[in-house]
Amino acid sequence: MKETKVLFLDDEENVRNSLRRMFADEAYGAAIAGNCAEAMDILSREKIKVVLSDQRMPDISGVEFLHRVKAQYPDMVRILFTAYADLSAAEQAINISEVFRFINKPWHPEELKAAVVGAMYHYDLVMENRQLFEAAKTKNEELQLANCKLKILYDIQKEFSSTLSHELRTPLASIKAAIDIVISGTAGEPTAEQKNFLGRAKDNVDRLNRLINDILDLAHLESGKVSLNARSGDINKTIQSVAQTQEAVARAKGLYLKVSLDPAVPNLAFDSDKIIQVLNNLTSNAIKYTESCGITVSSLPRVQENHLEVRVQDTGHGIKPEDMAKLFEKFQQLGDPSQRKHGGTGLGLAICKEIIRQHGGQISVESKQGQGSSFYFILPIEERRQR
Repeated sequence: MKETKVLFLDDEENVRNSLRRMFADEAYGAAIAGNCAEAMDILSREKIKVVLSDQRMPDISGVEFLHRVKAQYPDMVRILFTAYADLSAAEQAINISEVFRFINKPWHPEELKAAVVGAMYHYDLVMENRQLFEAAKTKNEELQLANCKLKILYDIQKEFSSTLSHELRTPLASIKAAIDIVISGTAGEPTAEQKNFLGRAKDNVDRLNRLINDILDLAHLESGKVSLNARSGDINKTIQSVAQTQEAVARAKGLYLKVSLDPAVPNLAFDSDKIIQVLNNLTSNAIKYTESCGITVSSLPRVQENHLEVRVQDTGHGIKPEDMAKLFEKFQQLGDPSQRKHGGTGLGLAICKEIIRQHGGQISVESKQGQGSSFYFILPIEERRQR
């Protein structure tokens, strides 16, 4: 049995008979009513999508009827028939009943059928859009709830990491002190083999201590508890200072470390200690992963873009494309762990990223395997730090 989707209201019997014949073979069902009460009864029983009403009827006008339909069934598409050039009715139909369109009588059968199909398509499209909107709204609410839960878990994790790191510091200090006492011979001269084992233990204690310090640094930065002590200054002097400190390390490995500083770099607001931490991290990494030639640290003002660029470029073996996305994530170390030559906490670049972000800048890398890597960060010349 056909599902009734269209309702026609017309008080003229010959028009109703004509409509019955016209829509008898359509895939959808069409209900025909001769008065308002009959039409409203059909609307209450059937899943009507489109309502078409004649304007001139003895008991009620088409505009008034469609206004009732709008009040009770606002989603139904409303169409008004009129045989007269009645501008007042048209205005009322638009302002009061919000009709979908007008159809003049007498109508052409094919044009009327096309209008009905178009109205049903409009109804289906509106319903589909509403369902999509509701689904998107529900999904958005679910995402907001999930984000809220993640934030709570993340805050708990940060607090746990910070507390645990603080608690580990005291026993580690005691372990290191005990190892130093034994190595020094205060408690009796150790054998060469014992010194070797104790040296390894001390190295691992130092590594664990660095990891704890890095976790605390990152936790404090991300929590917002650490505020930047930003003052206007010459960043070239800071770069030069770091380079002088790291130059001896590079030279001991047979590498050069040179600076290329643009004298046109303007003074800008930055936290000297935090930027020194970033530069030390990038430079020591460059030395660590470079076997020949050396490292260049440069500064370059980009006044039109309102930022300064600081770059640490090495001549190392470069970074694999699949590893690039991992670089600034927490606890990420590149390469096969079984073949890794250099240890580390995997937090240094994550800390650098957070420090630069809080300065209102960005940090990134360019690299090709076999051609070295270039880590660089930009800082705003004018104030736009994260507060």
